[in-house]
Order: sequence, then structure tokens, then C-alpha cells
Amino acid sequence: MTIDPKYSIGIEAMDAEHAIWIQLIEEFRKVGSEHLLEQAGIDAAARALEKLLNYTRNHFASEEAYIAKHNYPALEAHKKQHRELEAEVAKLLGQIRAHASRSTPLKLNLFMTVWLLEHIMQEDDKYARFILGKAQASSEAKTSPGTGMRETNRTLGRRPSEDPVSR
Repeated sequence: MTIDPKYSIGIEAMDAEHAIWIQLIEEFRKVGSEHLLEQAGIDAAARALEKLLNYTRNHFASEEAYIAKHNYPALEAHKKQHRELEAEVAKLLGQIRAHASRSTPLKLNLFMTVWLLEHIMQEDDKYARFILGKAQASSEAKTSPGTGMRETNRTLGRRPSEDPVSR
């Protein structure tokens, strides 16, 4: 599965996980916008959200292990953001199950879309730039002058136009 380039952070493993995550969000959004006045629709939305929440937890664990391996200095703050998202989604799932509010799916759609865009494009991009910057420094030490980030980008699957240094 490939990711829309606007969500790519240039780290293939994380981009692949983000692509799955985005697909699950879209599946929830589709189910969450249909038949929510009927029990079957509410049940379908709850199942889709449970699947999304489970994947989110797995993705966060994978991402946190990956950035810890690279000694990302803002790891604890990143983890805190992950726990906040998990808590909010779990709260909304509880509201769907309890039929507490007909606006819950709309709230979740907006929350997930805004959070996803901000988190991937800003926060995840920060750790990617950190990791890719470390790879660049290592690569520059091993390559001839002038190859630097372009070589690192090829190695990591990033196109030159996505060079984090030029952002």
C-alpha cells in the first residue's frame, strides 16, 4: 500500500503504516456517516472505530520503538501526544457504544482528520527530519563530497523534491 505523497515522511516503514492508518480512518468515516440513527449503523461504526483504535495502538507502539531506536530527543513528548489521542478516541468509542450523542461520529471525523494531518505532517515529520538528518551526517562521512542527502534520500526511498533540508 502506498501513501499519498502529502503524508509521506520519507521513512518507508512508517509511511506504509500511515497508509494503512489513513485507510482505516476512511473506512470509519464512511461507516460513521451512514445510518447512524439505526442500531446496525451504530454497531458498524463502533466496530470500525475499535479496529481503528487497535491499529492505532499497534502503530504507535511500532513508531515509538522505531524513534527510540534512533534516540529521538522528543520521544517522551511524542508518546504523550499518542496517549492523548488514544484516550480521546476511546472516549468517543464509549460515546458511540452508549449512544450518548448523535454528533459523536462527526466529532470523531473532525478530530481524526485534523489530528492526523497535524500529527503526520508536523510531529512525525520532525522525527523523520531528525532521523534522516542523522543518516545524512553518517552518509556524508562515508561518501564523497556532493552526494550527501541525495544519496541518503535514495537509500531511504525519498525523492529529492522531498528533501527535508529544503523544507
